Amino acid sequence: MKSVLLSIQPYYVFLIIARLMGWNIPQEKTVEVRKDFPKDSAWNKVVHIYCSKNRESFNRIPAQYQPFMEKLLGKVVGEFVCDSIRKGRGDNIIAAYYHNNPDETCLTDQEIVLYATYGKPLYFWHISELKVYDEPKKLYEFNKFLPCELSKQKCGLEGWDELNDICGYCSAESMIIYPPQSWCYVREQ
Repeated sequence: MKSVLLSIQPYYVFLIIARLMGWNIPQEKTVEVRKDFPKDSAWNKVVHIYCSKNRESFNRIPAQYQPFMEKLLGKVVGEFVCDSIRKGRGDNIIAAYYHNNPDETCLTDQEIVLYATYGKPLYFWHISELKVYDEPKKLYEFNKFLPCELSKQKCGLEGWDELNDICGYCSAESMIIYPPQSWCYVREQ
């Protein structure tokens, strides 16, 4: 099965995990907004959260939470189940979705409009069954979902995994070193 690795700026990671962490904040982010969404039927609806290192975003986090959040920068901090994805389109995104659910995205009208490309859809990924890892994970602990280019007979390398149809070589080649620009499929661990 495939899951998804999603890059999210630190401030928005903070808004996603705050209530689960027991922090008293006025907003909770329960919807992530993207310009695309996973279409593969093998996607298991699990989304792993990578906390980017964006300093401008980090500085928006209230000072008392920054020491904890600093430890999460550049790490995969948790996961959620995306139980639904809603679509908004072009200039009517705000009217069609946002004004009905403004607290879910934790975005202002201006942020939504700036993110949207006129006439292009935005997708609203609903966050459910959120889990924060006790120990954040490093990117290299995840592998992109790439099918093996070689058959078992041609590969001849040790470490062939029939269950996942990959060899040790292909597994190393698919190791994630850099975070995805938005999201990518990853092999379920």
